[in-house]
Amino acid sequence: MNKKLLTAMPFIVMPIFLPIYMALDGSILVEVFGCGCVPSIETNMLGIPFNANDLRAAVFTVLTIGLSVWGMFISRRFHRKSTRFFYCLAVILLNAILALWVIKTFVWK
Repeated sequence: MNKKLLTAMPFIVMPIFLPIYMALDGSILVEVFGCGCVPSIETNMLGIPFNANDLRAAVFTVLTIGLSVWGMFISRRFHRKSTRFFYCLAVILLNAILALWVIKTFVWK
């Protein structure tokens, strides 16, 4: 794989994953887990107190952590410590901001 593409992957995985997840969320996951609109009366197919909002938060948190760890492994290729640090910081910040935006914006109300 091209080194530049591999270096850019932690930045582009989440934007590519987002529309796929949103399509699954709207068509399948909300039906299975419930939307979480009114938590006190909302039930889901599984009969557990876990809804699509909770699943979205869990999925994007795990994705952010995974991409951050992946970015740390990729940063080993850089020779300067400052470049490694800023690359890791950029990966973590971008993915954390995107995850928070997704969790806050796409909440089923």
